[in-house]
Amino acid sequence: MSEFSIGQKLRIWRRANGIKQDAMAAALGVSQATVSRWESGRDIPSIEISRRITDLVATKVRDELAIESRFLERLSAIQAIFEIDGIRFQAASSGCRRIWPRFSRLIGRSFEARMVGETRIILDDAETRRGVIAGDIAMIVGVSTRHLDLEADAAFKHRWISRFWFHGHRIFATLAYEPCAADTPTGIEQILRLDDIARPETQGR
Repeated sequence: MSEFSIGQKLRIWRRANGIKQDAMAAALGVSQATVSRWESGRDIPSIEISRRITDLVATKVRDELAIESRFLERLSAIQAIFEIDGIRFQAASSGCRRIWPRFSRLIGRSFEARMVGETRIILDDAETRRGVIAGDIAMIVGVSTRHLDLEADAAFKHRWISRFWFHGHRIFATLAYEPCAADTPTGIEQILRLDDIARPETQGR
């Protein structure tokens, strides 16, 4: 996944954590207009402010990934966590270890070059990648038989749901897997954007 400027990363992190521009400006000792200029790419923060931004984000995210991973490891459902950059395998649930025991031992490995099928389609689609990186796409639902060209990725028909989330500037995906009927067609079933999920259900009724 391509790198964003520090201003763009700040916007993504701020939105993902529900922090308003004026609150961010106050925390950094600058005006809201200054934060707006950084996020739009019209200006860049000084080296000192960039360090303060990094410290602020690091304080917020410290230990959160470890907690999320330990929580997931105890679940009997089939779930896994991947870091989007390089599709690096972070954690596997007990259910995932039961279904894919050999694959579950590969935590820490990067698999972007080995992705196949529907996952490969998503990775190769520039618009979808941009939507995930920008925080606009929150979830993707699909049906696959396998995701990797590895023998450790045992093939079976399943539906998967990928939820994207942020820790600082890093983007992660938690994937949940469930069996489906053998005649279910493979493919991407749904792409859910953050605006669609955040919209109250009463709207549009």
